[in-house]
Amino acid sequence: MDQFLTLTKIAIDQEKSKDYTRAFNSFNKALAFTKDENTILKIRSRQAWCLHLVGNPDETQNIYEQLIESYPQNSWSYLLYARYLIKTKRFKAAKTLLAKASKVFQDNLEIYLTLASLLKDMERSNEAIDVLKLALAQETLTRGRGIRRKDMWAELGSLFFQRGDYNSAISALKKSLRMDTEDHFLHYDILGLCYLLVGDPENSVYFIDKYVQFNGEVDVELLVIKARAHTRLGANHLACASLLQAYSVDDRLILDADDMVDLAPLKQIGFLETLENLEIED
Repeated sequence: MDQFLTLTKIAIDQEKSKDYTRAFNSFNKALAFTKDENTILKIRSRQAWCLHLVGNPDETQNIYEQLIESYPQNSWSYLLYARYLIKTKRFKAAKTLLAKASKVFQDNLEIYLTLASLLKDMERSNEAIDVLKLALAQETLTRGRGIRRKDMWAELGSLFFQRGDYNSAISALKKSLRMDTEDHFLHYDILGLCYLLVGDPENSVYFIDKYVQFNGEVDVELLVIKARAHTRLGANHLACASLLQAYSVDDRLILDADDMVDLAPLKQIGFLETLENLEIED
């Protein structure tokens, strides 16, 4: 094991120094001292990357294809190849490979996450949503990069939010919240906005306050959302307080047409005219 660690460290140092041929050879020597499949796959992947960097992509491709052929029951053979394809911007090929892998390894969280992330980056959020739904339908899932089922529900909620499906976003995010502790949940702000957008200002204020409780501060956008929620509840004095807090951050405030739909009562009572550096965008 000492020789394996020594040779691996040498190889990594050579790789960092851009001495890719020597790094490849040092990785090759290290392989003689391990029989662990995952370790072998990861070292072979680094060797493949060294070949790519010296201008031999065909041999790089051969290595990854050989790994899948030699280790068809190990998910890392697919994941490492997919990461290489993504890194070299061959997104369609990576998508095809990961879709195939998700059928072979139906409980592998890492594969679903990598595929969903790729689809999201390709601006194919509907497909990313379908992948996460498929993953969450599995009875058991392996853990990947410290990510658990609650994190997948949160990511699904974020995707629904980006698509404008606010009720589905709320449902997914609250499932994540129920699997988490209150102080570790990271999406109170999205919940606050979603509740405003579905016409539930009381819950909007509640979740924005939760965000402040666990984060210690709140940004201008959330303060404006809270002010909008307060006006819908008829609490104009609380709405004014939220806007003053938002204004004090930069001694200026920018509101848009959507904001003004809710904040019109504050304009009617003359409050907005007291803010000198107020800009209202169309």
